[in-house]
Amino acid sequence: MEDIKTDKAVMTAEDKEYFKNGVKTLCGTEMLMTARFIEQRKSRFTKSDYEFMKQELGRQAGAIWAKLLRALKKADFKEAQKILTGGNGE
Repeated sequence: MEDIKTDKAVMTAEDKEYFKNGVKTLCGTEMLMTARFIEQRKSRFTKSDYEFMKQELGRQAGAIWAKLLRALKKADFKEAQKILTGGNGE
């Protein structure tokens, strides 16, 4: 029986660009789920790739927070729900 390889995944520049663009489309719920998924598997990534993913998720969290605050300031609760859940706000 062969040993299972435990090599760390290494992200290419193309992988990073794909991740960065994909993170921008996440709603609040998806962002939290993605962050938790990556956190639970951080040992599978190189330190620099893990830090890159945390940084991009942090940026998206900030963007979501800003959008949410603007929606709540306008008392637009349908928009706030859409920001958090990705739904149509209905």
